[in-house]
Amino acid sequence: MRTTLHRWGSTLATLADLELSARTGPRIAPQIARKCGTSSFSTATSSRWEEKRKAPAPTLSFPCVDANEQRAERLRAQAPALTTGDSASASAESESSSASAQQHAAIPEPAYANIVSGYQTFNYTEPFLLDYGGLLPAGFTIAYETWGKLNEDRDNVILLHTGLSASSHAAATEANPAPGWWQAFIGPDKAIDTNRFFVICTNVLGGCYGSTGPSSPYPVEASDPSARSETPVSASVGQQDPTERWATRFPILSLFDMIRAQFLLLDHLGVSTLFASAGSSMGGMQSIAAAHLFPDRVERVISISGCARSAPGSIALRYAQRSVLMSDPNWNRGAYYGPDRIPPHTGMKLARQIATITYRSGPEWEQRFGRQRRRPSQARPSSSSPSASSTEPRPDLELDPALCPDFLIETYIDHQGEAFCLKYDANSLIYISKAMDLFDMSDHALLDLRRRRRKNALEIWGPEHPEAQEITESDADVDDGAAHAQGSQPTTGSRRPRAHISTLSSYAAHAYVPALARGLTNLRSKPILVIGVQSDILFPVEQQRELAECLRMNGNERVSYYEIDAPHGHDSFLIDVQNVGLAVKGFLTSSV
Repeated sequence: MRTTLHRWGSTLATLADLELSARTGPRIAPQIARKCGTSSFSTATSSRWEEKRKAPAPTLSFPCVDANEQRAERLRAQAPALTTGDSASASAESESSSASAQQHAAIPEPAYANIVSGYQTFNYTEPFLLDYGGLLPAGFTIAYETWGKLNEDRDNVILLHTGLSASSHAAATEANPAPGWWQAFIGPDKAIDTNRFFVICTNVLGGCYGSTGPSSPYPVEASDPSARSETPVSASVGQQDPTERWATRFPILSLFDMIRAQFLLLDHLGVSTLFASAGSSMGGMQSIAAAHLFPDRVERVISISGCARSAPGSIALRYAQRSVLMSDPNWNRGAYYGPDRIPPHTGMKLARQIATITYRSGPEWEQRFGRQRRRPSQARPSSSSPSASSTEPRPDLELDPALCPDFLIETYIDHQGEAFCLKYDANSLIYISKAMDLFDMSDHALLDLRRRRRKNALEIWGPEHPEAQEITESDADVDDGAAHAQGSQPTTGSRRPRAHISTLSSYAAHAYVPALARGLTNLRSKPILVIGVQSDILFPVEQQRELAECLRMNGNERVSYYEIDAPHGHDSFLIDVQNVGLAVKGFLTSSV
């Protein structure tokens, strides 16, 4: 026993000496070597220790920063092409991120692309009044695509509304056979059956895929002086740019402005009535707005992962995206279209990373990535060594930690930002996301918007203009309608509506619900499909419940509500073909 204790004491003393050696260096290493009776601390070892101690600490590598700088250099080299809308930069970016795309190839993702052709255009050449002030003096252009065949009665039309950054390319066409962002939902015998329906999808006003937006040519010869800005234009956008762009002189838009532009397209196509107004995300908001603005022209409504009122949480998330984008020095207050300018690619990448976090869900990422980190690729045997040696990388070991994308979830978020940052115009993202924030179907918000539109019409055209008179006369109707809605519940026909039982937690937690219900009065008699996703954090499922409840509070007994427990978050409307597709198909083919 005493001998054993002596040995333990000797071992502990030796370990203490080794710890002291680590602090003091090789000066006492020979003494420890003699005491331990070993030659491990030889003169050569002491020399290596001294060299290592004197050597400078290595600097970490930052491949993500290098990639960002390389992208900037490519864009500077391509700057002349960027001013003419050339897509070479986006193509180069797609190639540069191909390796990352292959890493996530097995993951279901929406098919968004930089659409530069394959669509038709509608040109409206009259001045176009806007809700929040100003107008488009030379009208606008709307890009659109169609699927199916318009019947003789022209009553089989479905207007499909898009999300924030989507193009008109919802599905493949002869002009553009590439898969669209809703490819699995549109076609013969699919959820939206093109054997039966004629489908129209547009790139919204304010977009950059063929429709008029901030990147469109500025109408410098416009006869209306109110369209001109007193703010001096950057030389790179003005004198040096042969095609002057709207940039941030473009007026603030509302979702209702976008809907009015779409219905002018319907007039051009000879379509007086829609079988359905359908959309997801921002499109789900637009489908509601269309039925409100044109109640006599919309028969059914489909709103998927949308809302009737942008919530503070969603507004905050979109504001964060705009903030990082506008903080990019290349944004230059929106004037980045000149030949000596490059787009704010860094800000766009960061904005998309934030957006991607809101599009999916934590439970899905736990299943897909967990806490896994990057691993080395499988070592390939060389010609001189047919079998991999023990010093070659092992695929079962994680790489050393890094400050650039390290966890697999980080590589995924980084890839999404890289893939998107040059596919979409930054100013379009800013303007359209702001239009989403401004959307509110509450009766008082709608009244305020009507008054703003009247004021705008009066300032531009005067009281004698037909639209100014129409808006002036309708103000009283709006006030009377709101008061009537407050005092009574609308009914469906002569039948007395059944007592409504709300599923909302309490009106104390939803003080705005009565006003929201009053604002949805124009939809009180329409068949409406509302779909929500429990894992959605951008448009929380409570917002779809609110929408369905407000419609039912107005006496609408033809509201169908589905709640999906898919783990894909907000993007479920793009991915969950089984649940979303069957609900849409059942609604469109039902006799409601």
